[in-house]
Amino acid sequence: MFGSERINMATERKEKLIRVLQIMQTTDEKTPLNATQIVRRLDTEYELEGVERRSIYRDIALLQDCGYDIVQTEDKRSGWYMNTHAFADWQIKIMIDAVQQARCVSLNEATKIRENLLNLTSKRGRSRLTHMMQQHPGNVNVNENIGIYIETMLEAIYQNRKIEFQYTEINDSMKKVLRREGKKYLLNLYAIYWSDNNYYLIGAHDNHDNLVNYRLDRIVNLTMSDEKMIDAKEKVGVNPEMIIQDYIEKSVNHFQGELIRVEVEYEPGQAANAILYDFAGGNIRVRKLENGHCVASFQKMDSVTLVGWFMQHAGMYKVVGPEKLRDEVQERIRSAWKIYSR
Repeated sequence: MFGSERINMATERKEKLIRVLQIMQTTDEKTPLNATQIVRRLDTEYELEGVERRSIYRDIALLQDCGYDIVQTEDKRSGWYMNTHAFADWQIKIMIDAVQQARCVSLNEATKIRENLLNLTSKRGRSRLTHMMQQHPGNVNVNENIGIYIETMLEAIYQNRKIEFQYTEINDSMKKVLRREGKKYLLNLYAIYWSDNNYYLIGAHDNHDNLVNYRLDRIVNLTMSDEKMIDAKEKVGVNPEMIIQDYIEKSVNHFQGELIRVEVEYEPGQAANAILYDFAGGNIRVRKLENGHCVASFQKMDSVTLVGWFMQHAGMYKVVGPEKLRDEVQERIRSAWKIYSR
């Protein structure tokens, strides 16, 4: 046998082993494959003809020796299946749903990510995940470079380098334009935070010690700078993790202000109970009134968004206290009425 022929045969054996692994990754406990079925798929899907059935047993044994969790069925005639995949189907479902609702991810990117996630499950798992009715995606027509930007930021943090970018804003014509005539921002990036289906960049500029945040979907032309990043301890103080977390809670999540005790009156019901519980959390106390209504008390951060929430649900909940919050909600209601009564 000539040297080139031996090389070709060795290459074919390696390819066959890889293809067998790829085929096994499409199996699970409910959809095993035996040697005959594997040989057939090698022929039809990968054009590997004349594969001996007995060689499949050797391939499976080799893959098992290499650490792949391939299990033989109890009756043995049904063959083998991949017992462990990278993610369980329910985990893939959660990730797909999160990606499809991410407003900072374009529809095109979301589709690619969804396909990649589906490739991590078995053939049966893919069918289960794609047979159900698909929810309407929340992705919008955003910058297709978001994935590249995230990769760049991860590398910048890893290499302790600053990032540079331009920021956009919305003008009176509802068009996205560059802020400050295209000014380039140089940022010491310390964290990338996910909130309300958007990514936020948390960092500090060289000439300011205060933390700042930028929304990723409003950033363009992001690159990694040659300049070394200033350490977070030097910019924001000792224990920067806690300082950054506190900043996120007060600024990015819009929980600005002091913690206050809120009391609201409402008519109990399935919807009213569920909405208030989701908003206030489990640490909520309720007392019933003689008129059939309830008064709930809980703690919340005093903020603009707190007033906004009560405006959103003004027909369901009445603020009882504190007086300052009640007055603010009443004023917002009066202002809204003036607008609609013009």
